[in-house]
Amino acid sequence: MSLARALIREIKKTIFDGFSGKTMSHLKLTEATSGTVKFRMMVEKDDGNVYGTMHGGLGASLVDVCSSVAILSKCERWGVSTDMQISYLKGAPVGQEIDIVAKCDRAGKTLAFSSCFIYNEKGDLLLKGQHTKFMGTPHVELDTSEQEPTEPGNTGP
Repeated sequence: MSLARALIREIKKTIFDGFSGKTMSHLKLTEATSGTVKFRMMVEKDDGNVYGTMHGGLGASLVDVCSSVAILSKCERWGVSTDMQISYLKGAPVGQEIDIVAKCDRAGKTLAFSSCFIYNEKGDLLLKGQHTKFMGTPHVELDTSEQEPTEPGNTGP
């Protein structure tokens, strides 16, 4: 579980401010291996659209953030988005838990390719996305020690 803890530490210190922070504050990291991460989240009222289902903009943000974490878990760099493609297959009603699975499909010297899938509680595929990132950003040193991550804004011991 040391990779999961390292990812949580990096996420909290890097993206908990701003737009991505709002998305990440809803997510619970449930599993992490090199190149694959799994999250769970409850679709809250504020996440909904006029039809009472998860807003498509949140779905796009989840693809962006979760696939970025999958890439980080494999090549220890954040990168910047160059392309995203998303297919919305079925709505996720407000009040329902969703599972997000993101994978780094390939990471090269300058580009990384990832995929992201969002499922409902029954295992039905709700959304699928592909994400490409330019990887010209500096290397991130992930701390894989067993120390517990601190809460956002809490510097801890």
